Amino acid sequence: MNLSKVKYICEFNKELGIEEYYKRVYLNESNIWGVKRKITKSTFTKRKSEGYKVEYYNITFDFSVISDMILDVNSLLYVAEMTNDENWINQLEAKKKTLMSLLIK
Repeated sequence: MNLSKVKYICEFNKELGIEEYYKRVYLNESNIWGVKRKITKSTFTKRKSEGYKVEYYNITFDFSVISDMILDVNSLLYVAEMTNDENWINQLEAKKKTLMSLLIK
């Protein structure tokens, strides 16, 4: 694999205090960019100072979609509670908490 085409990506939303960092490699065999791989802020900063290509994206959220997702999770929680599947319930509650945190900020 030729690693000559690499870019580093910062996705951010200042209002929500979100910053995510990724590395993306161009796949010559397929002529496409590969999937984003999560990296640390220090790696991003280091590669930027080394002259690698960096891109910044301001991410936005459609809060009406997030609200709809919370309603869907609530419906699934209702079903999960009928099955008494604690693992499923815990996963859904974690998803709901994450979604709720986006609405509260």
